[in-house]
Amino acid sequence: MIQGLCGIGAYYCDAPSCLFQYGPACDANQTPSGLNTSSVPRPKIGDVPYGVSIRACNVPGKVALTFDDGPYIYTSDLLDILKARGVKATFFLVGNNGGKGQINDPKTGYPSLIRRMYNEGHQIGSHTWSHQDLSTLTQGQRYDQIIKNEIAISDILGFFPTYLRPPYMSCNTDCLADLRDLGYHVVNYNIDTLDWQENYSNSQNIFKSALQSGNPKTNSFISIAHDIHNHTVHDFVPLMIDYLQAQGYTTALYGECLNDPPSNWYRYPSVASLATKPTTSISASPSSTHSTSQTATPTVAEGGESAFGSRTGDRTTTTQGIEGTAVAIISNSMSEGFKGYGVTVLGLLAILGGHLMWTMSSQQ
Repeated sequence: MIQGLCGIGAYYCDAPSCLFQYGPACDANQTPSGLNTSSVPRPKIGDVPYGVSIRACNVPGKVALTFDDGPYIYTSDLLDILKARGVKATFFLVGNNGGKGQINDPKTGYPSLIRRMYNEGHQIGSHTWSHQDLSTLTQGQRYDQIIKNEIAISDILGFFPTYLRPPYMSCNTDCLADLRDLGYHVVNYNIDTLDWQENYSNSQNIFKSALQSGNPKTNSFISIAHDIHNHTVHDFVPLMIDYLQAQGYTTALYGECLNDPPSNWYRYPSVASLATKPTTSISASPSSTHSTSQTATPTVAEGGESAFGSRTGDRTTTTQGIEGTAVAIISNSMSEGFKGYGVTVLGLLAILGGHLMWTMSSQQ
């Protein structure tokens, strides 16, 4: 007998509480529009490890403010506050949770908000498609959670992040191995403000105590909060900024905390972007198609290694767009990831084939 929630409406059908394995109507089972990213090359470049939980900032005197679970109705206000204070933060986005709708659906207003987030200098990371506990999922389900969020984010920005924070910070050995194969830095924190409990007196004490225990000449911190809570955005964030500055700290993006160049923070899914590295800002247009304007922003890197598929070679895509021989070649060849540029050709063929199939199907 299968035990669980049965019913209709938000309580039963909104992720992450819905039982997506059994309920087809669960929004976790929706697939976002956009180019399938499953065969995007994923080189493991730079000095920051992949598939390893990272919880320390390497730059003394820095505090990385990070926010999970958005975007949400308070995120715009948070961006206003950060802009007014000259502070940059890192946002780990969930693609479709809490009944908010898909983040790349123009009707939600989230695409323009996320473009604004990037253009104002904040770092964007992934927090999966629908906030499932990755340690409890099969490998196929984990890939589904990660790839779907890539599709949604790249549909908005033209690229997707290499930084991912697992929901509930739950990521067992198999999960870490999968995230390494997919080319992700697994990001943790060393100040858990517990703001989700909405006891803001306690959250303030946690944050203040952590900073008081250190010295800006030798210590640094990574905090976690959530931009889905009203009091976090409007009360707690201003306090955190005031307090860290009063203690002699300054803010940093997560990648900056790890001395990782911005060129390593994102990957590009389109054929054109694999050949040309954009260095321009993202248009704030609400359209789901992305464009660029001639305003300089942090550069990002193209790739050279494919990484969609299981380590045992039996993984096939569960999302739209890429089917058939190209993806089978990549999946069946996947053990620890191709080491060389031959796979780039396969990746390009897969992207071309998937894009053509998606275009044809969208016209039917």
